[in-house]
Amino acid sequence: MERKSMQKGKNYYKKGKVLWVLKYEEKLFSKVLGTYPYYVEVDLAKNSSRCTCPQGKDCKHVAATIMAFEEGFYIESHEPLSEFFPEAALKRYMFYKNPELGLEIILKELQYQINNDESGSEVARLLGEALRLFSLNPSKEKGFQILEIFKEFERLFPDYNLTGELKRKVKETLEGCSL
Repeated sequence: MERKSMQKGKNYYKKGKVLWVLKYEEKLFSKVLGTYPYYVEVDLAKNSSRCTCPQGKDCKHVAATIMAFEEGFYIESHEPLSEFFPEAALKRYMFYKNPELGLEIILKELQYQINNDESGSEVARLLGEALRLFSLNPSKEKGFQILEIFKEFERLFPDYNLTGELKRKVKETLEGCSL
């Protein structure tokens, strides 16, 4: 990998652009927030990589993933499903084993998407996930983050049919958790 890609990847990691890393056997899977969200796969045994960015491999997103792994920022999975559907395996982990970490990941992605999702579709989906995770492990800080992101969503998409339904769910979930 080029030195330039390595340095950019290091900066991406330090700026928190690596959303998550899942390790299954000798492979790493990740989602890195760049111009768009990119999905990365690194085969540690074969020293090969693949990324959904235009470069396709050996890019800053791959370097950021490797840096995250080396820094211990990853979740290890032993489920064979992980190799085929890493994000599904990660979500299973988030919902059943560590909803607090799951909510942190979702809120980070929401913050990114509220600034980049022109249709509002991904933000609406992620808000639903955030509310479900929040109800498993409520906290005032996370509740306020969800509320602020929703207010921005409501400002950006006032005519979106789901805005009213999401407003009701946000209010119901946050009030139900004594915030």
